[in-house]
Amino acid sequence: MNHRIKSFIFQALEKLPRPLGDQVYHRLQRITAKSVHNEYEFQQATIRQFVDELDKLHLNFDKNRVVEIGSGWLPVLPYDLLFRYRAKEVLTFDINEHYQAATIREFNNFYEKRFQVGLSNPHLPPFVQYFPKKNILNVSIEPETIDAMTSRNVLEHIHPGDLELIHKQAYQYLRKDSFVIHQISPSDHRAYTDHSLSLWDFLQYSQSDWDKIQTRFDYHNRLRQPEYVNLFQQCGFKISMIKSKGAREGQKLPVKIHSDFHKFSEEELTAGSIIVILVPDK
Repeated sequence: MNHRIKSFIFQALEKLPRPLGDQVYHRLQRITAKSVHNEYEFQQATIRQFVDELDKLHLNFDKNRVVEIGSGWLPVLPYDLLFRYRAKEVLTFDINEHYQAATIREFNNFYEKRFQVGLSNPHLPPFVQYFPKKNILNVSIEPETIDAMTSRNVLEHIHPGDLELIHKQAYQYLRKDSFVIHQISPSDHRAYTDHSLSLWDFLQYSQSDWDKIQTRFDYHNRLRQPEYVNLFQQCGFKISMIKSKGAREGQKLPVKIHSDFHKFSEEELTAGSIIVILVPDK
């Protein structure tokens, strides 16, 4: 879809009363959503990479109590952590409420057939706790009770100030021998559906101009990889591993980059699909 059309739709939805705008957005997203099978397969590359990178550091989800930031539309990661990688429990938080009974029923049927596990439709398994319409910053989690925190393509949609608070909070509830693993997608997401845009098109705008384009439905903080690293370290974490993909062939930065981003090298500006593993420095 042309990015201008998509932005116009989001901006129109944002002008509606909040419950109505959210309901229309949710319905539009469901119309364009992948099938549960396709969405499951789409997420597997990330989950396998998580497991592989953790294994290199002799880390895993076995018997862990895990916090997931950003539940999304399907509980793919929680189910895999629980049934395939032997996590003890997954607590998944989302400021939206995207899980729907009909979709969970369909996903349960798919997952039961795929992995021969028993699930009760249309319910989540007892060791997946879903917290919709819940900002994790407003939740009290007992100190030293969580073994791992994870997210997949979520951090780029969170305000930097909240990102800092989330990781300071996590430092408190994570055990000493715990870990954090994130996948971060710092590219301009409009380019995923409109290939006329560069993956870094949004770097040409000042913050005020970018704020006129984006809405709460497609918010993107535009942080670059070094800024994420600095934020994590300031919150008390050591970087155990960080990997990213460089610019794809044929992808170029915009001719003009806003001065806010002049301090970064081209490699830092174009680093994409970041996988980072953190450990609390306790």
